[in-house]
Amino acid sequence: MDDTDESRSLPEWRVLVVGGASGMGKTGVGRALARRYGVPVVEVDDIVEALLAVTLPEHLPEVHFWRTHPQAARQAPESVVERQIAIAEALAPAIEAVVANHVDTDTPVILEGDYVLPGPATPEGVVRSVFLHEDDEGQVTANYLRREPEAGPQRHRARVSVLYGRWLAARARAAGVPVVAPRPWEDLAGRVAETVEDASAETVASLRTTTPRSLPKSPAV
Repeated sequence: MDDTDESRSLPEWRVLVVGGASGMGKTGVGRALARRYGVPVVEVDDIVEALLAVTLPEHLPEVHFWRTHPQAARQAPESVVERQIAIAEALAPAIEAVVANHVDTDTPVILEGDYVLPGPATPEGVVRSVFLHEDDEGQVTANYLRREPEAGPQRHRARVSVLYGRWLAARARAAGVPVVAPRPWEDLAGRVAETVEDASAETVASLRTTTPRSLPKSPAV
């Protein structure tokens, strides 16, 4: 540890949540923010893998769903989104435990993932959230193609991502949690940091499991 590390003050928050659907740029932003604040990143995907390793499908059927029903990923996008919401709800207690641990031990962390749900705003400020949402299916398809060119255009996956992202964004806004558009990519990390640092009591979010709302109907394609 050098003098810079020793003198770096802790951020005001203890957990910074970067949420949103797949293909929105969360991983890149999470890593950039980790460098900015000098804190580690916890990926929700790692929490999922840990739960899969120590439980059986009968213990957590929703968390195991994609492994026990791989064909379900090819169902209508609206059906897939409903399943994603159910999985997020099932994972909420595990995510809450990770958040509580970092708050209790006073160890800052960035938590990033598709399955984090926005909760109601609170004035404490130790847990802050920002959600990313790109509403252009063509752009999300291009994001996947750039990231996974071997898979070809993943239009069904992009459609699912946009629909799930709309649901998350609507829920975030209703809870007073800021929603940030990913583009332009060049200054996304800076915009997210500015949003978090300027957050008032109304835009500071705690993570709590709440009853999911109905999936908004998608417009005709």
